Amino acid sequence: MALPVLKLFPRPRELTLRGGWLAVPTPPHPTATFLKGLPTTMSEAQSALDSAGEGACRIVHKPERGPEGYHIEILASGIRLNAGDAHGVLYGAQTLRQIAEQYPDELPHLEITDSPDLPVRGFMLDISRTRVPTQSELLQLIAALGKLRANQLQLYIEHTFAFPGHEDAWHHASPLTPAEIRELDEACAQLGIELVPNLNTFGHMERWLRHPRYRAMAECPEGWIHPLTNQFKEFPGTLRPDQASLDFAASLLDSYLPNFRSRQVNIGGDEPWELGQGFSKQAVAERGKHRVYLDHLKKLCALATARGHTPQFWGDILLEDLALAQDAPADTVPVVWGYDAGHPFNEQCGRLHELGRNYLVAPGTSVWQSFTGRLDNALTNQAEAVGAAIRQGARGILLTTWGDNGHHQPWPTAWLPIASGLAQAWGFPANHKTDFVAGVATLGGLSPIEAAKATAALEHLGRLDGVIKKAFRNKSLSWEFLTSKPAALAIAVTDVPAEEISASIAHTEEGRRLAGLLSDANLRDEIILGADLALAGLQRASGHALGAAERHRLLVEYNRVWAMRSRPGGLGESSHGLFGN
Repeated sequence: MALPVLKLFPRPRELTLRGGWLAVPTPPHPTATFLKGLPTTMSEAQSALDSAGEGACRIVHKPERGPEGYHIEILASGIRLNAGDAHGVLYGAQTLRQIAEQYPDELPHLEITDSPDLPVRGFMLDISRTRVPTQSELLQLIAALGKLRANQLQLYIEHTFAFPGHEDAWHHASPLTPAEIRELDEACAQLGIELVPNLNTFGHMERWLRHPRYRAMAECPEGWIHPLTNQFKEFPGTLRPDQASLDFAASLLDSYLPNFRSRQVNIGGDEPWELGQGFSKQAVAERGKHRVYLDHLKKLCALATARGHTPQFWGDILLEDLALAQDAPADTVPVVWGYDAGHPFNEQCGRLHELGRNYLVAPGTSVWQSFTGRLDNALTNQAEAVGAAIRQGARGILLTTWGDNGHHQPWPTAWLPIASGLAQAWGFPANHKTDFVAGVATLGGLSPIEAAKATAALEHLGRLDGVIKKAFRNKSLSWEFLTSKPAALAIAVTDVPAEEISASIAHTEEGRRLAGLLSDANLRDEIILGADLALAGLQRASGHALGAAERHRLLVEYNRVWAMRSRPGGLGESSHGLFGN
């Protein structure tokens, strides 16, 4: 008999087929019983590890396999799963189940050696910029992340937690409650995932500072000028670096942190755009923006440390001046982020590596400010980030999905980048070319046939941006075409040939056709909505105004599809930003 063809995801570090087969008789035969009883949770994995390995099929504790590592042998004499710890047992069990699903009656003789390239394989989902998933959707995500061998999850929060006494900030947002956080935390723990609390405490505080009650804590209470666009912004977004802001951050942490078992916390700190324009103007003039920022960051980190948590923080401001990187607070974890292909991960990571810092690297899924995703950018960005993380001694990655300006992207657009980024973080060489169908099946809970159909549509639509040569940073042109006001639209279409727009329309229509082949009605409608919104943007770019009837149709469909996975809070704000007026 020919050697079997095995499809394992993520692909293991080493797989050797030995020839021959191990029969799997029906229960109560020991082999079938062993396979049926493989651990599915960390508690079951630990129990299996603590038990003495006996019999032809057994699990054995082998510390030399290292953290999360495992070794599988399927021989004529039985099955042996050797694991370095409970994580290794759980991941080895996942691999054995995949083998048994493909060959249920007899297992191929083989040897598998596997362990992660990076100790931390995290995923971060923005649940503050309008879209908060339902609790059931978050639980499904956690289950999928466990199969993708993520071991850290962060839910990016500005105001979407039900902070006691701050109802005015969150009452329209459908926030997570303490009970819901604790349920998510337990679900994560059972799959070996650390749910790390994530709460911005410096920049990106506009959801708070737009309310009169909090306005006095703003760096610029009366509005500010964005340094990148020179646009005036009515609502402030950055807390002033003073004691009142620290007291406020401390009170939020005191409400939030007790709901997690993690002893880490991401305190944010990214993009304090207004710093130096208002309250801190004199201090910045005297000491420099980066020093003022760093001094306040140290105090924020001290709040976390005082509460028994190791702080993570976004490293963008710090890395604008690499000379200051050595002055960052000790025993903290900077997160180096960059979401475009060609980001200088090697330079930034190399500097932190030279300093002996413990740090994470954050690439992106490239789906925000898009309706179909930017797949090629995501794949390049992730490969560069994971490669730099491995070469420069990072602890791991934190793969991010943001919701800038309305979180308009359908959730499935993130599936291919999530599968790729996490698989590469587990084993970079083996998973450099990702099995998208397996990843989509895992994230969508789909059959292989349906996952293949979904992958075809998502991969095709994900490459829409490549049809037009012009590109904007961190956004799709089709999204910009639909959401921008007339003056901005005129700039966006400059130097975009009509034939490229026509080709983009044809490309999108083909992606829409592929999505129409799906049997899953909800998934089909989600992907088609993304295609229709992109088409509306492209039609607008070609000089055709979006009629009232078509706007109404798209809006009704947007509202309906939103409710499939997301809570109602934030829907009005998100849909309001869809059409440039």
